Amino acid sequence: MKFPAPIAGSFCVLMTIVGCSSENANDATGWQANGESRVEATQTPEAEPTFEVASPESTAGMRSMPRAEYSVAPQQIEAPFQQSEAMRQPQAMQTPPAMQMPLAIQMDARSMPMEAADAVDPHVSLPAGAQRNGDDGFATVQVFYATDRQRGPLTLADYQISGEKQIVQMIAIAAIGLFAFAMLNWMRGRSRTGALSAIMGGGVACLAAAFIAFGQASIEKHGVTYTADRGVLVRGVCEVTVPDSHRRGLVERPSLLKFEVRENQREHIVLTSAVELAETDFQQRLSETVAQSSDRDLLVFIHGYNVGFEAAVQRTAQIAVDLPFEGVPVCYSWPSQASLLGYTIDENNSEWTIPHLKQFLSELASESGATSINVVAHSMGNRAMTAAMQQIRWELPEGVAPPFDRIVLAAPDVDADRFRRDLAPALLEVSNQVTLYASSDDQALIASKKVHGYPRAGESGANILVVPGVETIDVSGIDLSLLGHSYYGDNESMLRDLYELVRSRLPAPQRNMLIARQAGEMIYWQLAQRETTPLR
Repeated sequence: MKFPAPIAGSFCVLMTIVGCSSENANDATGWQANGESRVEATQTPEAEPTFEVASPESTAGMRSMPRAEYSVAPQQIEAPFQQSEAMRQPQAMQTPPAMQMPLAIQMDARSMPMEAADAVDPHVSLPAGAQRNGDDGFATVQVFYATDRQRGPLTLADYQISGEKQIVQMIAIAAIGLFAFAMLNWMRGRSRTGALSAIMGGGVACLAAAFIAFGQASIEKHGVTYTADRGVLVRGVCEVTVPDSHRRGLVERPSLLKFEVRENQREHIVLTSAVELAETDFQQRLSETVAQSSDRDLLVFIHGYNVGFEAAVQRTAQIAVDLPFEGVPVCYSWPSQASLLGYTIDENNSEWTIPHLKQFLSELASESGATSINVVAHSMGNRAMTAAMQQIRWELPEGVAPPFDRIVLAAPDVDADRFRRDLAPALLEVSNQVTLYASSDDQALIASKKVHGYPRAGESGANILVVPGVETIDVSGIDLSLLGHSYYGDNESMLRDLYELVRSRLPAPQRNMLIARQAGEMIYWQLAQRETTPLR
């Protein structure tokens, strides 16, 4: 919805307080296509490559250079992954014969104009249970969820527009700012200017707030909402609509910068339904959906600090569509405060949620019927995930195959020393492969290091964490968010690498976006912004 020019002008004040520092803000306006083209899929090499590790100096211009040759013998890189034959399934590291990149990604976008590359259909492949809505201009994606948040007093249907409480809050803040400006003028003797500013600014802000609060709903919604308070573990299923105009890497939401206050399913990713299910009903419905999927696999997303329930579910749907992932997307949402000022509370709640997350992950492993369970955790969500996995490892009988396939730690806000000593060994025992994405540009992790006094596992640079058996990927330089903390779903290169990791099940030496780097006697990988020559 667009405001007329007079009202739109009054909203200019709001532009100073609108940011995109967190997923909860849901503001996609800061993102622009970076001009990098989509890349062609390549077939899995039939044999392990022999290569040479390039020096840091020779790879300084790596983002524009073909992949360098390497001199480290294959066994030196593969050795960390050879944990225990009893705990490993060799087929997990192979690319299924029928696995092909979808047509939209196979196309050589470098030969197309940028407009054509951007317009590639994002719905070539949809998650299991999703439906295209024909002429409606969007697809409906089904996201299973579990949460230990407190159920909200309102339902989704009670929100008259989008449920975006931030809009009303921002307008209220703007009104307070205008009144403060008026008082400042009054104190400086500019009584007439101050009074006029207070009356006009406050009046427009109140009018806009009333318009939002009492406007008629344009999207039919139903189901429950959840607050930032602690609750009991519940399960359910959501429906999220993704527009046909969706751009990979974005969670399109209404933006005050564009004077939008209402959701539009043709333009925005919208949560339309959240229905709680009894545990048995949830397991039955999930297992039925898994059985209908082509690969019988799950993608479990665990959000991080400063994320609300709605934003977490929307991000899960976006990642599943953008990879693309044809299995079943699942979201676990713990009681983050969805506020930049809620860091300490989020820390406490990330520990409080551990037994619930452990219970839910164990249920997925034993009851879902999935042959492959992939877990992606972000930021502070990695604290809960790694602790839960550690407890699962303690209870895992000897000789039993790992219950999880890929475990991905994106920007983990976890103590690096504790991860190396205690957590990484447990993760390697309960999964077929562990991948850690780190960045030197991550301002949130830099701030966390200052608070805690020790490096975080998600940092790169001089503190990059390289652990035997864990594939560490340095993604410095590709972040697009204000805090450099949401690259796991915001960047085309990152999504491509996640695709090759989760769907093609390729180890780092066989993935097309990675360049090998050396840290002492260990190897880690750098994510390039364009495809490199595949290793042969």
